[in-house]
Order: sequence, then C-alpha cells, then structure tokens
Amino acid sequence: MQQDRQLELILIELISSRICHDLVGPVGAVNAGAELMDEAGGTDDEALALMRRSGQEAQRRLQLFRLAYGRAGNSVDAATMRKTVTQAYEADGKVTLEWDSDTGIDATTARVVLNMIMMAREALPFGGEISVQCDSGAKIRVIARGKRAAIRPEIENVLSGPVDPEDLDPRNIQGFFARNLAERLGKHLQVEAEENSVTLIYV
Repeated sequence: MQQDRQLELILIELISSRICHDLVGPVGAVNAGAELMDEAGGTDDEALALMRRSGQEAQRRLQLFRLAYGRAGNSVDAATMRKTVTQAYEADGKVTLEWDSDTGIDATTARVVLNMIMMAREALPFGGEISVQCDSGAKIRVIARGKRAAIRPEIENVLSGPVDPEDLDPRNIQGFFARNLAERLGKHLQVEAEENSVTLIYV
C-alpha cells in the first residue's frame, strides 16, 4: 500500500512537471510580447500577434492535457476528443492527423488513444503525418510517418516490462501513464518501428 501511494505521488509530481515544461515556451512568449510592447511605448502589431499566437498555443496544449491526464478525459466522448486533437494539430501546422472513425471506442479507450497520438507527435521532430486506424476497438494503431520518426528509448522502455519508479521522469511519464490506462482496461501497448515510421499499437 505504501509503495502504491509513493508511485501515485511520483506520477502526480512528474505529470505536473511535464505540463509546466510544455507550457513554459508559449507562456514565456506572451511575456516577451508584453515586454516588446512596453519597450515600444504603445501598441505593437508584431508583439500583439506574438502574444495572440502564443496564448492560443498554450490554450490548445492545456485542452489536450486536460483530456489526456485529467478526469475530464473519462467523461468526454471519442468524437469530441478526436475533434479537439485534430483542431490542435491543424493549428500547429507541423503535423497532419487522420482519425476518420471512432466507432466502438468508449471515452476511456479514447483517452488511451489521445495519449498514443501525443507520443506519436513527439516521435516526429521534423513534423509529418499521424493516422489512427481502429478495428472496432479491439486493436488500434497510431502511425507516425515523417523524417527521422522514432520513439525515444526511455519511452519505449516504460511501455512494457518492469519499471523502477526511480527511472521515471518528465520525458517518459506519458508513456508510463498511457501504459497504466491500457492495463486498467486489460490491454497493453506495443511499438513497431521502421525507417521514418513508428506505430503504436493498443491491443
């Protein structure tokens, strides 16, 4: 029991660190825009545009984090989750997402898929394409294609096999979190890699 509570605390701490890390950039850019306006002594169109873009990016990331990590992800249907992540990546402009069907996917499974999509996005350092292929909820594939597409070893290591809590950090916590979501549903996650392509499989 004590070990379970310790792991829960580690998860909370690391997920919080991950969220803060991903928000530092856009929030910092808003601050930079405000400083530019202050230096200009008035309205600056370029600074306003920077602040607007950065604020919107922070909002999109928060929406994804809310669904991926928060309790809201258990109550939002798959169609809403698909719409949210599609809009976020369309606005990002660096990746395209194809998730044509969510038939047979309940909210809890859709939350696993969202985490898989976010890991697939991280696997595309130069952008690319992400596609979601659903087999009536029995097997779901999230495929990332792009230049040098690759799942980082530290994430792949926590998707299967024993995990020492001391080895968890903000860089791999999403993989471990997604794995636990899948295991609660009696499923597991697999990774298949080819040149410029990575496939995450929920089965």
